[in-house]
Formats: sequence, C-alpha cells, structure tokens
Amino acid sequence: MPTYIITGGSKGLGAELARQLLQQGAAVHCVSRSESESLRQEALSMKGVYTFHACDLAQTDGLDSLMERILGLVDRADAITLINNAGQLAPMTFIGRADQEDLQRSLQVNLVAPALLTNSFIRQTQALPVMKRVVHISSGAGKKPYPGWGAYCTAKAGIDMLTRCIGVEQLNQPYPVEVISVAPGVVDTGMQREIRAASEADFPQQSRFVELHTSGELQSPESTAARLLELLQGDAFAQGEIADLRTKSMAPQ
Repeated sequence: MPTYIITGGSKGLGAELARQLLQQGAAVHCVSRSESESLRQEALSMKGVYTFHACDLAQTDGLDSLMERILGLVDRADAITLINNAGQLAPMTFIGRADQEDLQRSLQVNLVAPALLTNSFIRQTQALPVMKRVVHISSGAGKKPYPGWGAYCTAKAGIDMLTRCIGVEQLNQPYPVEVISVAPGVVDTGMQREIRAASEADFPQQSRFVELHTSGELQSPESTAARLLELLQGDAFAQGEIADLRTKSMAPQ
C-alpha cells in the first residue's frame, strides 16, 4: 500500500488530494491544525486508510518527532510520498507595514516547516530501498514579485531553490529521495476567497483575481488534484524539477 503524508490536508487542494488517494486505496496521513469532518466520514467507505495528525506548522519544534511518529506507523509501504501542501498568504501587505509576528508565522508555515519536514523525511527514509518522494506545492509567485505578497513570494522562491539543491544532493545516493516543486496554477480554494477580500492598497492586483473568478477561469481542486496525481504516478517528473502543472507533459524534463 503506498503511503502519502499531506500537510494542509483538511481543505482545498490538500483535502482533494487526500480524497482521491483514499479512493485509490492509499494510506493517507493528513497533517493540519483542524480535521475535516467530511473527509473523515468519507474515508470510512473508501479503500484507503486515513489517519489525521493535529499540528500547527508554525510551531516548528515538534516537526521532527511528528515525522518520526508518522513514519513509525508505515507498514510495508512500497512507496512513501510527502506532499508539502500547507500554506498561507497572510500577511497580504507591503513589507514595512506587516506585523512582525504575522511575518514570522508566514515564513514558518510556508518555508521553515516544509524545509524541516523534508529534512526529517529524508534523514529517516534515506536507507529505505523503496520509492520515496517529496512534492512541494509551490507557486508562480516564487518566480515573479507581487506587491503585497513579499513574504509569500520569498517563501515559494526558497522552496524552489531548496528543491533544486536536494535534487543535486540526492543524485548519487544509493536509495535517492526524489524531490520536486510544482506550481498548480490558480485553484478555486479558500486562499482565492482571501485574495478577493483583500484591499487594493495592500494587494494592488486584487482586481485581477476578482476577474479570474468572475470569468470562470479558476481551476477546480478536483481536476488539479487528478492531474497532479496522474503525473506523479506516471513518473513524469525529473529529480529536482520545478514544474508548472498547467504546462507539464507526461515526459520528464
């Protein structure tokens, strides 16, 4: 039974990834501050095995022990995948206006936590002779500066570079961990509602995202999750690849 660890697995893209994997019969460990009651109920009638782990990713001290606890529950998995999906946009404001604690929390959740979880995952699975993969859910914001998204853009750029570095490090390992970073595009989740509710003074491109919603150009979590899983399970990604889900083909780059 393949095993997946998904952060931010209680809503949005994370919950949809968990739902589709449970339908396929995978063991799914969801990590988030609160549990999705609907997902828990749905899992009861699915082929897979669902486990929830309550964790605030901004509290990074316990992440190594969390990973150890989750991996300790893995029983004869032929593949283990960590999907660092959790993220937050706040604080959506110009640097210089942001609250210090809000800024720190953003970087903890979006960059520090996935880096620590990935470090722990690699250390604890490096010697295992099975397929191991880390998937970072990134963003085009890691490549393009958006006024008002200074913290978010910085974190996603850091995640992409971390992916590249690990990709090089793992090339000559006897049992390598594959690490990739994937920008899913503009997905219709709670994060998009948060963007549309922002003030233009804090996020000048707010009207563009309102228009994307109004014109029906947002991608659904269902189709986005299905496409990502199709590519993952088809081994379409190269080690250390930074990919855009909207343009990615089945052939590794």
